Order: sequence, then structure tokens, then C-alpha cells
Amino acid sequence: MKNRRKARESALQALYQCEVQEDWTTENINFFFSYFKTPSSEESSVEEQSPKVSDLQKQAIKTNLQFARKLVEGVAQNMVTLDEHISEASAHWSLERMSRVDRNILRLGAYEILFLSDDVPVNVSLNEAIEVSKRFGSDESPTFINGILDHIAHASGVHVPSRRTPRIKKIMNS
Repeated sequence: MKNRRKARESALQALYQCEVQEDWTTENINFFFSYFKTPSSEESSVEEQSPKVSDLQKQAIKTNLQFARKLVEGVAQNMVTLDEHISEASAHWSLERMSRVDRNILRLGAYEILFLSDDVPVNVSLNEAIEVSKRFGSDESPTFINGILDHIAHASGVHVPSRRTPRIKKIMNS
């Protein structure tokens, strides 16, 4: 899952660029992916070691790039819906009051929860958003992100597995 996290991190960076430039067009998204490093591209030095590993790695890079693009394009196309869900879940925080990083992590997580829950389990989407926020957000970001995305998942009726492990009672035969 580390590679998918890199894809999510690249998607966050692309969304950040779009927001700063106030340009959510396909051309701007293409600009990001054509001029900046994509997920796992920094690992290309493996090519010299083994052709098999290199082919597998090239496929992983391609898959991660496709996933990152899918996230960015999905967020851009569904921005109004995503922002409505985020606004409803964050009663005391307006979107404008949130940091750009947190707002875009929330958009990514909400997109995965609302539109990709058949492909990506909700608990994975929640955890990945929290992990990305630990790297790119403030100290308070992980808790903030978790609370809002958890609320969105429950409010939308998407199944969120319990984080608690069920206790099993041992029955001893006498």
C-alpha cells in the first residue's frame, strides 16, 4: 500500500497546485503530471539491477500514476458535492477557514469514501488520509481529518468497519 500512498501524496500536490492557481482544468492537471515527479518515479535506479524488477516497477509506476490522476480528476469533477459533504461534517469550520492542505486531503478522502468505496475499503481511505495528513498537515491535522471523514462516511451510509476487535468468550467444556 506504500505505492498507493505515494499516489495519494502526488494527488494532494496536484490539488494544491490547482487550488493555488485557481485553475481546475484538465490542462492544469496534465501540466502537473507531465512536469513534476509522479509516484515512485524516484525509484528508477533499480533498472540497472534486474530487467524483471524494472518491468514490475515500471508497471507499478504506471498503475500509481493512473490512480493519482483518477483521484485528482475525480475531485475536480465532483468538487461541489465533496465540498458540501465536508461543510456539513465540519459544523464549526468553514472551508475557507481550513488550511489548503487539510481541505485537499479532505477532498481526496471524501472522494474515495463517496465514489470509490467499491474499490477502496472505507477504513483504508480513512487511514490513508490520516497518514498523508501526518506528513503534509499540521500537528492537529490527523485528528481533524479523521473526525470529518468519519462523519462523512457515517452520514453517507457507507459501511465503516468497527475499529474494535470483538471479544470472543472462551467456553470451556467441563
